[in-house]
Amino acid sequence: MPGPARICCTYDEVDSEAFAVSERFALWRETGRLPMTAEPPDAESRRRFHIRLRKLSGTSGRFADLTATPMILSREQSHYARDGLDMVSFTLMLGPRVRHQFGGGARSTVVQPGQILVKDFAQPATAWWQTSSRSLNLHLPRLTAEAAVGEKVKHLHGTALSQEGLSSMLQVQLLSLANIVPRLKDTVRAAAPDATVELAVSVLRCELGVRIEDEANNPGLFAAAKVFIRRHLTSRHLSPELIARQLHCSRAHLYRVFAAHGETVANYVRELRLQRAYALLSRDNASKEQIGGIAYDCGFEDPVHFTRLFRQRFGVTPSNLRASVPPPNAETGAPVDHGRPEEF
Repeated sequence: MPGPARICCTYDEVDSEAFAVSERFALWRETGRLPMTAEPPDAESRRRFHIRLRKLSGTSGRFADLTATPMILSREQSHYARDGLDMVSFTLMLGPRVRHQFGGGARSTVVQPGQILVKDFAQPATAWWQTSSRSLNLHLPRLTAEAAVGEKVKHLHGTALSQEGLSSMLQVQLLSLANIVPRLKDTVRAAAPDATVELAVSVLRCELGVRIEDEANNPGLFAAAKVFIRRHLTSRHLSPELIARQLHCSRAHLYRVFAAHGETVANYVRELRLQRAYALLSRDNASKEQIGGIAYDCGFEDPVHFTRLFRQRFGVTPSNLRASVPPPNAETGAPVDHGRPEEF
């Protein structure tokens, strides 16, 4: 009888602070955990060297959260010949601006904090981190990128994406991954990069001029809409019109995208708000808060309407849930799992 399916996912954390100061740089270089060479720019930087890497590798792609002191990061043709990493990278810079050079010094780009840079691992690139900085990196297999945009992907090497539309949602998604991945269980962590990869692929298409409402972009558009909804879940102004305007698509197309996934925009928003309310009402200090205030904080303007929806959804009123210890149907005190998986 076959055993359970294996989870194709690995998660790794390395912090050079675990090494003796005098050995940090040498030991780090021996690990070979980065797809490029990391070299401090001077003796003082080498002495103060510190790097922390959190890396998640799954079937759809890789995610890496890198924090480091000043250094020069370079990838040459020899790296590609040695490691064979045929991938396309999206790098979100979170620290001060960083200068990058591409194609053997042919051109350079200064990436500002909050910008996403596209890199092709098969082509040379160098980055100068002049101060301590942090980057969030999503790596897609070339086959995935080429399935979306063909060989045009190689022309995006060194492109800094705009900070509007789907690109802005990709930025939010990368930040979300960085915050939540270290705390996830392996069974959930394995699927964490999938929606982000779908979104990144759509960003590539749009960068090359494909219409946002092209059918091929629907999975990425769905992922972007969910990112926007989660970010603005407590806003009373959240609406299909606002979501569509942010994503640069029509409201009708947004409805079609959700319908293709068996959802409606209104039901999706309501479900997330109710789950948030359940979590808040299940906290130890929930008795100190007014139910109307919790409802308002979750995007519900009418407490009576909120109570009716809450009881229909969970089979208990907000006041009874708050009074119960532990909460009904939640042995661990966590919100009831009603079938909606944790999302990213």
